[in-house]
Amino acid sequence: MTDLQELTEIEALKNVMAKYARFGDTQNWAEFRTLFVDDMVYSVEAMPRASADAPPAASIQGLDTFIGGMGEVLKGAHTCHRMYLPEITITGPDTAKSTWGLHDLVKTKNVIFNGYGHIHQDYRKVNGDWKITRSHTSRLFVDEQWLAPVSSAGNE
Repeated sequence: MTDLQELTEIEALKNVMAKYARFGDTQNWAEFRTLFVDDMVYSVEAMPRASADAPPAASIQGLDTFIGGMGEVLKGAHTCHRMYLPEITITGPDTAKSTWGLHDLVKTKNVIFNGYGHIHQDYRKVNGDWKITRSHTSRLFVDEQWLAPVSSAGNE
Protein backbone atom coordinates (compact mmCIF):
# COMPACT_ATOMS: atom_id res chain seq x y z
CA MET A 1 0.00 0.00 0.00
CA THR A 2 1.38 3.40 -0.93
CA ASP A 3 1.49 6.27 1.53
CA LEU A 4 -1.33 7.98 -0.40
CA GLN A 5 -3.50 4.85 -0.26
CA GLU A 6 -2.87 4.52 3.48
CA LEU A 7 -3.79 8.16 4.09
CA THR A 8 -6.94 7.71 2.01
CA GLU A 9 -7.96 4.70 4.14
CA ILE A 10 -7.22 6.60 7.35
CA GLU A 11 -9.48 9.45 6.21
CA ALA A 12 -12.22 6.94 5.40
CA LEU A 13 -11.92 5.53 8.94
CA LYS A 14 -12.18 9.06 10.38
CA ASN A 15 -15.46 9.40 8.47
CA VAL A 16 -16.74 6.16 10.02
CA MET A 17 -16.12 7.62 13.48
CA ALA A 18 -17.71 10.96 12.57
CA LYS A 19 -20.83 9.05 11.51
CA TYR A 20 -20.61 6.89 14.67
CA ALA A 21 -20.88 10.04 16.80
CA ARG A 22 -23.51 11.78 14.66
CA PHE A 23 -25.80 8.79 14.08
CA GLY A 24 -25.51 7.73 17.73
CA ASP A 25 -26.17 11.21 19.11
CA THR A 26 -29.16 11.74 16.80
CA GLN A 27 -30.38 8.19 17.59
CA ASN A 28 -30.53 7.37 13.90
CA TRP A 29 -30.29 3.64 14.56
CA ALA A 30 -30.91 2.61 10.94
CA GLU A 31 -27.82 4.51 9.75
CA PHE A 32 -25.83 3.70 12.91
CA ARG A 33 -26.20 -0.05 12.29
CA THR A 34 -24.65 0.32 8.79
CA LEU A 35 -21.30 1.08 10.45
CA PHE A 36 -20.93 -2.44 11.93
CA VAL A 37 -20.58 -6.07 10.88
CA ASP A 38 -23.32 -8.45 12.03
CA ASP A 39 -21.06 -10.34 14.46
CA MET A 40 -19.63 -7.23 16.08
CA VAL A 41 -18.57 -7.15 19.74
CA TYR A 42 -19.10 -4.14 22.02
CA SER A 43 -17.80 -3.61 25.53
CA VAL A 44 -17.67 -0.67 27.88
CA GLU A 45 -16.05 -0.32 31.30
CA ALA A 46 -18.44 2.34 32.60
CA MET A 47 -21.65 3.63 31.08
CA PRO A 48 -24.77 5.60 31.97
CA ARG A 49 -27.12 3.42 33.97
CA ALA A 50 -30.62 3.55 35.42
CA SER A 51 -29.44 3.65 39.06
CA ALA A 52 -26.24 3.98 41.06
CA ASP A 53 -26.40 0.31 42.07
CA ALA A 54 -26.71 -1.00 38.47
CA PRO A 55 -23.57 -2.57 36.98
CA PRO A 56 -21.38 0.06 35.26
CA ALA A 57 -19.86 -2.29 32.66
CA ALA A 58 -21.38 -4.18 29.76
CA SER A 59 -20.38 -6.56 26.99
CA ILE A 60 -22.61 -7.28 24.01
CA GLN A 61 -22.21 -9.59 21.03
CA GLY A 62 -24.15 -9.24 17.81
CA LEU A 63 -25.44 -6.23 15.92
CA ASP A 64 -29.16 -6.76 16.56
CA THR A 65 -28.61 -7.06 20.33
CA PHE A 66 -26.32 -4.01 20.33
CA ILE A 67 -28.67 -1.74 18.35
CA GLY A 68 -31.72 -2.87 20.34
CA GLY A 69 -29.90 -2.23 23.60
CA MET A 70 -28.65 1.19 22.55
CA GLY A 71 -32.15 2.20 21.49
CA GLU A 72 -33.57 1.10 24.83
CA VAL A 73 -30.84 2.56 27.08
CA LEU A 74 -30.81 5.91 25.27
CA LYS A 75 -34.58 6.28 24.72
CA GLY A 76 -35.42 9.84 25.78
CA ALA A 77 -31.75 10.63 26.51
CA HIS A 78 -29.65 13.42 25.05
CA THR A 79 -26.05 12.62 24.16
CA CYS A 80 -22.97 14.32 22.78
CA HIS A 81 -19.89 12.28 21.89
CA ARG A 82 -16.54 13.82 21.02
CA MET A 83 -13.76 11.64 19.66
CA TYR A 84 -10.38 13.25 19.10
CA LEU A 85 -6.65 12.61 18.64
CA PRO A 86 -7.03 9.38 16.64
CA GLU A 87 -4.31 6.79 16.46
CA ILE A 88 -5.22 4.77 13.34
CA THR A 89 -3.24 1.83 12.04
CA ILE A 90 -3.93 -0.02 8.81
CA THR A 91 -3.09 -3.59 9.81
CA GLY A 92 -3.78 -5.31 6.48
CA PRO A 93 -5.40 -4.74 3.11
CA ASP A 94 -8.89 -5.05 4.68
CA THR A 95 -8.23 -4.54 8.42
CA ALA A 96 -7.45 -1.62 10.69
CA LYS A 97 -7.55 -0.57 14.34
CA SER A 98 -7.83 2.73 16.15
CA THR A 99 -7.78 4.41 19.52
CA TRP A 100 -9.53 7.75 20.00
CA GLY A 101 -9.67 10.12 22.95
CA LEU A 102 -13.28 10.28 24.14
CA HIS A 103 -15.55 12.57 26.11
CA ASP A 104 -19.22 11.71 26.17
CA LEU A 105 -22.03 13.57 27.87
CA VAL A 106 -25.25 11.63 28.38
CA LYS A 107 -28.33 13.14 30.01
CA THR A 108 -31.09 10.73 31.03
CA LYS A 109 -34.02 11.15 33.38
CA ASN A 110 -31.90 9.57 36.14
CA VAL A 111 -28.36 10.82 35.64
CA ILE A 112 -26.10 13.30 33.92
CA PHE A 113 -23.10 11.21 32.90
CA ASN A 114 -19.76 12.59 31.79
CA GLY A 115 -17.29 9.94 30.65
CA TYR A 116 -13.64 10.50 29.90
CA GLY A 117 -11.38 7.91 28.34
CA HIS A 118 -10.73 6.14 25.08
CA ILE A 119 -12.59 4.19 22.45
CA HIS A 120 -10.69 1.32 20.84
CA GLN A 121 -12.00 -0.16 17.61
CA ASP A 122 -11.15 -2.85 15.09
CA TYR A 123 -12.38 -2.58 11.51
CA ARG A 124 -12.81 -4.81 8.49
CA LYS A 125 -13.46 -3.68 4.94
CA VAL A 126 -16.66 -5.22 3.58
CA ASN A 127 -17.64 -4.63 -0.06
CA GLY A 128 -15.32 -1.61 -0.13
CA ASP A 129 -16.64 0.00 3.08
CA TRP A 130 -14.97 0.02 6.49
CA LYS A 131 -17.12 -1.61 9.19
CA ILE A 132 -16.56 -1.79 12.95
CA THR A 133 -15.97 -5.35 14.17
CA ARG A 134 -15.06 -4.60 17.79
CA SER A 135 -15.59 -1.52 19.93
CA HIS A 136 -14.31 -1.17 23.49
CA THR A 137 -14.68 1.95 25.63
CA SER A 138 -12.20 2.31 28.47
CA ARG A 139 -12.62 5.02 31.09
CA LEU A 140 -10.07 7.06 32.96
CA PHE A 141 -12.88 8.45 35.11
CA VAL A 142 -16.56 9.27 35.09
CA ASP A 143 -18.63 11.98 36.69
CA GLU A 144 -22.22 10.99 37.49
CA GLN A 145 -24.76 13.49 38.77
CA TRP A 146 -27.76 11.53 40.02
CA LEU A 147 -31.05 13.33 39.64
CA ALA A 148 -33.77 13.29 42.26
CA PRO A 149 -36.90 11.44 41.17
CA VAL A 150 -39.78 13.69 40.17
CA SER A 151 -42.73 13.39 42.51
CA SER A 152 -46.00 12.42 40.88
CA ALA A 153 -47.94 14.00 43.76
CA GLY A 154 -47.68 17.46 42.25
CA ASN A 155 -46.11 20.65 43.55
CA GLU A 156 -45.57 20.49 47.28
